[in-house]
This record gives sequence, C-alpha cells and structure tokens, in this order.
Amino acid sequence: MTTQADSRTYDFDANVAGFGAPELTPLRKPPADATVGLLVTCGAYYPDQKRLEQRSDLSYRLLPRERDLSDVLFAHMTPIRAFALADPNVAYPRDTMLDLERAGVIGRYADHAVSMVGSISQYDELATETAPRIVDEFAAMGVDLVPFCPQCHVAGGVLARAIERRGLPTTSLTTLHRAASAVKAPRATFLDFPLGCPCGRPREAEQQRAIVRAAVETGAAVDPADEWSLRRLPFQWAADGGRDWEALVTDLYRVDNEIRGSVRANLNAHVMTLEGQEKEFTIRCAC
Repeated sequence: MTTQADSRTYDFDANVAGFGAPELTPLRKPPADATVGLLVTCGAYYPDQKRLEQRSDLSYRLLPRERDLSDVLFAHMTPIRAFALADPNVAYPRDTMLDLERAGVIGRYADHAVSMVGSISQYDELATETAPRIVDEFAAMGVDLVPFCPQCHVAGGVLARAIERRGLPTTSLTTLHRAASAVKAPRATFLDFPLGCPCGRPREAEQQRAIVRAAVETGAAVDPADEWSLRRLPFQWAADGGRDWEALVTDLYRVDNEIRGSVRANLNAHVMTLEGQEKEFTIRCAC
C-alpha cells in the first residue's frame, strides 16, 4: 500500500515500468555467523565529513560503528527527515545493529556503514561505478550480508541489484510497496510504515530491533530458486492498526514548502528514465 506522499515524490508509472527478478548471490553464512554491513540512503554523515549533496550525489560516507549518534547529521532534505531528526535509528539503525550483535542475532556488525543520499537518477553510473566501489569497501571489512534501509526506493533498489550481481548478498527494508514491486530489490521486505521510518517508530528501540531482525532473517531465508516476492513484515505503526500517520506524512510535505520545493526541483533535474528499457539496463549495468 502506498501513501499519499508517494505520488508527490516520484512518478513510478512514468519512470519505472518494472524490472525482471534479480539474480541472487547465495548467502555464505547465516546471519548469526555473518559479518553484516549496512547501507543507508538517508544521507547520514558527521560534522567532520564533507557534506553530501541533496541530490545526484554518487559519493558516499563511511560511518564508524562506534561513533555516537548524538552529532550525526542528515543531508537528505526531504520533509520526512523529521523522523530521523527525532531518532536517527529510524533511518540509520546503528544502535539497533549493535544491539542485534550483542544478542547474537548477527555475528558482527561491520566496522563502518555506507551512507548516501538516494535522490539519484544517474542509474548507469550508480550501478557501474558506485556499486563496485561499495562492494570493495564491504569486502575489505569482511562483510557477508548487506541490509539496506532505503529512503529513496528506486536508487536503493538499483544499487542493491548491482551489488548483488557483484557477489555480495543484500536484503532490503522498504516502505513503498509500489516502488519496491517495480524495481524488485533482492530479498526485499515491506514495512507498512511512513516514509522515512524503514526501521521503526522514533524512540521505540524494542520495536526497532524486532523490525530490523525480522527484515534480516526474512531476507536471509529466501531461497534463490523462489519466484521474487515482496514479503510483508507483521508490524503496525499504531497498536489499533490506525493509519493516522498518512495524514502526518502529507502534512510534513505541505507545511515545509521550502523542502518540498527542493524535492520538486529534484524531479525536474532527473535526466534518465528507466521506462521501457529495464531489460537493456540490467544487461548493461549488471544488476
């Protein structure tokens, strides 16, 4: 199910008609024995690092696992960044990953996370230039599995497919069913939560741990021979199943006119469409 903000941020029908199923790399180890990396597209960075651009930035920042979240910043200037400003772990789940390591759910959380701003439309360069560099970064850290917590679902899906094709297994958390179904990221799971909260509600650490654990374990259990499907995680934003958060997301876009204007400018800056050329693209970019 999509939110009202979905159509405001990206026209998927006009830009992404639908990819074929991705080719999966077999997991070498179960999560409990694996070194697990993390890639986020919320634009997290630290004050002593060069700021990420708001859009079309193919660079990334390495975020040390032990560095405190109190001074983390977010370069992605979307209105829904308000959730991450309230609690960074909803978009960059550093504390959650360390908790899962301590609990033995994952073998080890990698030394660094990789952070980007996912507002990218240079899909060729993303798949053929950025993805190999990220694979090299994770290989140097001995990573066996990379969970994605994507804010930007098209760029995140393209990147996950490209990384997977280069021999590194991935699994993804998504909050946009329609977008994820179009791009078909490897081992994707769907969480029916607001945009900007792929890892749970702000300041609810127990729920955040349960969500990320379920995403990793559900993704890891996928049989490469299975037909691609988007597995839904069994969590609710409100205990009564209410969907008041849809109005909240819409309000964030409406009241923050300046940021909403930057989002619209980003749409106008898109220089590449995937419509009708998904098969050619996956061959050319190996994703």
